[in-house]
Amino acid sequence: MRASTREDAAVRSKPESPGSPPTPDPSPQRGGERLSQRGFVLLVVLSVLGLLAVVAASFAQVARTHMKLAAVASEGAKAEALADAGVHIVILDLVAAGSAEPADRRFALDATPLACSIGEDGAVLTLAVRDEAGKVDLNIATPALLRALVLGLGSSGRGAAVDAILDYRDQDDDRRINGAERPEYLAAGRLHGPRNGPFLAVEELSSVLGVTQADADHLRPYVTIHSGLAAIDPSVASEALIDILVRGLQEAGPSLADGGLGAGDLSAMAERGARLPPQLRAASTRRAFAVRAEARTASGAVFVREAIVELVAPGSPAFALRRWYRGSAASAGPPPDAAALPRC
Repeated sequence: MRASTREDAAVRSKPESPGSPPTPDPSPQRGGERLSQRGFVLLVVLSVLGLLAVVAASFAQVARTHMKLAAVASEGAKAEALADAGVHIVILDLVAAGSAEPADRRFALDATPLACSIGEDGAVLTLAVRDEAGKVDLNIATPALLRALVLGLGSSGRGAAVDAILDYRDQDDDRRINGAERPEYLAAGRLHGPRNGPFLAVEELSSVLGVTQADADHLRPYVTIHSGLAAIDPSVASEALIDILVRGLQEAGPSLADGGLGAGDLSAMAERGARLPPQLRAASTRRAFAVRAEARTASGAVFVREAIVELVAPGSPAFALRRWYRGSAASAGPPPDAAALPRC
């Protein structure tokens, strides 16, 4: 056993002969493998770091976008709250004014806008009120008034549209000459006939056979279901509506339906500033009002609230909101200088 160990040691310590090739040293190869492995690990680490950097940048961009959206939503909510407050400011004024004449009120009743500042950060409210008596009541207006409105607007149905509106709101099934009752609706492919009752909303105009959607859109700014008058109050009616009615009367001539309007009445309307004939005039009961409140924040956020307010009884603080909806802004851009406006 010992002899064998000595022989192995002698063989290992025996010098190489001059002619034999040198035995390769494995240590440089192992060092190259280690360097290659370290390079691969470094590449993986750099790739992971790059990926993390991209993820972090994407997350930061998403966070900035969400912050901007949150800021916009916050400003929009603020503008909406201010517009709602503006409607209630007008309601309080209407209740306090009672039956006072328009000249004695803070807000004119002909939709003249009043701008005022609200809050401490430069927000502005633009408030407008129109007495619904300045519009044509679809449920109560006389045929003469409806005909003047439709003819003045140049609606496509013209006289037939007027008869169809009257047939839609009356309670009988007797068809007017150019009107439409249930058989005509069914023949036109409608699944329903006329309501045979009062309009529930001005949007129902488009359900009347013979009234197109375009005609309904043209009529909508000038009609209501809340005035309770068979005529209109010219003192709170818009100039546009007066022009339309004058044009309709002149087109129809003295033979306007239901008693007609005499030629003398029409000749008195030749000048633009003349009043409507007595048949189309009525005094407002100060019963229902259309309110428009447009709020603009200092950052430019805009919200418009529109409502129909009805006072329950004269002298009573009670009121009812008949409609409450979002309106469309008249124009965009920064609000006027709040410092130059009175406080709301």
